[in-house]
Amino acid sequence: MMARLRPLVVAVAVLTIGTVVSASGGCGSTTPSGSFVPGSSGSGDDGGGGPVDFTSGAGSGTGGTGFGGSSGSGSSSGPCTTGLCTQVPAGCTTSLSGTVYDPAGKNPLYNAVVFVPNDPAGTLPPIASGTHSCNTCDVSIGNFVAATTTDSRGHFTLKDVPAGSHVPFVVQMGKWRRTQFLSSITACKDTAVPAAMSRLPRNQGEGDMPQMALLTGGCDDLGCFMKSVGIDASEFSPPGGGGRLDIYTGGDASSQGGPAAPALSGGRPGAAGNCSGASCPLWSSKANLEKYDIVLLACECGENEANKPNKIPLHDWLAEGGKAFATHYHYTWFKNGPSDFQGVATWTPSSSTAAVNGPFKNDVSFPKGAALHDWLGSQVALNGDGTIPLNPPDVKTSVTVANSPTLRWVYDTATNNVKYMSFLTPIGGMPASGAADGGGPQYCGKAVFTDIHTSGGPSGNVPGDCGTADLTPQQKALEFLFFDLSSCVQPDTAPPAQPIR
Repeated sequence: MMARLRPLVVAVAVLTIGTVVSASGGCGSTTPSGSFVPGSSGSGDDGGGGPVDFTSGAGSGTGGTGFGGSSGSGSSSGPCTTGLCTQVPAGCTTSLSGTVYDPAGKNPLYNAVVFVPNDPAGTLPPIASGTHSCNTCDVSIGNFVAATTTDSRGHFTLKDVPAGSHVPFVVQMGKWRRTQFLSSITACKDTAVPAAMSRLPRNQGEGDMPQMALLTGGCDDLGCFMKSVGIDASEFSPPGGGGRLDIYTGGDASSQGGPAAPALSGGRPGAAGNCSGASCPLWSSKANLEKYDIVLLACECGENEANKPNKIPLHDWLAEGGKAFATHYHYTWFKNGPSDFQGVATWTPSSSTAAVNGPFKNDVSFPKGAALHDWLGSQVALNGDGTIPLNPPDVKTSVTVANSPTLRWVYDTATNNVKYMSFLTPIGGMPASGAADGGGPQYCGKAVFTDIHTSGGPSGNVPGDCGTADLTPQQKALEFLFFDLSSCVQPDTAPPAQPIR
């Protein structure tokens, strides 16, 4: 029996943001250990996800994309007979509890998957790098004994786990994955997982990471932001240099006396890719983009249309399953892109460079928005009136309305102008492949656009000139949203899917 994802009622989810659902298959149970693809509930931003059947390896689910699961070691049907599931004590509850953190080990993460695999050695399905098809979220956690997800404050309680020594414990978020071995789990008691063992990996030596590309720009220090969330300097690399964050240098305002776009320094040896001209090696073809799981585009201080002569490759890569995080002037990929991208929002005639004073709030009308609000509150990243303390010079105006099914996450309450939005791709989805899909469209990728800069212009190259300060409330909000993008494609208007049997 393969694990399935259970859709939860949207109206109930806002009231139960902190609830964590656990799946388990204890020794002697009629329920086996199972397989679960995290986050693949397969629905667009405009609809709730239906049950996802992982037995066929085909996409399924109402309104979106489901992906085939795979089992690890141990049985995937029938009662538990082999593996760690035989070590689950009967007649009492043996559990693990704790908080999942970002790679820096500082800020908790919402909707991270936590599980104990059934294989005592902790063997897991491999994670492939890059985006080559709509199966970009085919990241099975394999055969597990118990699995759950973190609540809006990053907390988890994992019930009915095996007792014993050297038990594998895994945290996963999309293609981020780290395995640790717990020295001892006492039967019929709760064991607290140390924070040092429940964070995402900082480098490839600690675990799996998505393959990412970062375009630096002269008006947003997005490179140092990535260093601050905990990515090791060794993972900053030239394109193809072996790191998990390839650096490309974009345009800037240096010709007008403004800051230059950062280059690569202090990471792996080599030069950053040059994207200041029309022959950018990042987005000149879909094949180039397919090397990556996520592309981050820092504000270049202007549209810089000369270095973006062809917007089709990015459009088609996103439709195929890519993910993009674009700040401020990178609205040009959408506003000035193919017609379906133009329609995701109502754009201002020209982007204002004036500071925006707000006040700013996040939209809590959908479950993930409510989770963001609760998370910000728990991180002391809200004002007393519930507004988000953004720095006015770092906030601009390019969007007035997010056109449905595009979701508004953060907005200016004085004008209702959107400051952060997301949409699934391809626009409108693909036709469902069969009756199991419930007749809804399927989605593959995701793009987010924000008029909120992570900070002001950079003061040096990345990562060598980056500081060590903690994230500001503004940066914390963007960190939550970045890791949400890192997760597998799933409905943002429905609660994240949970592993069940």
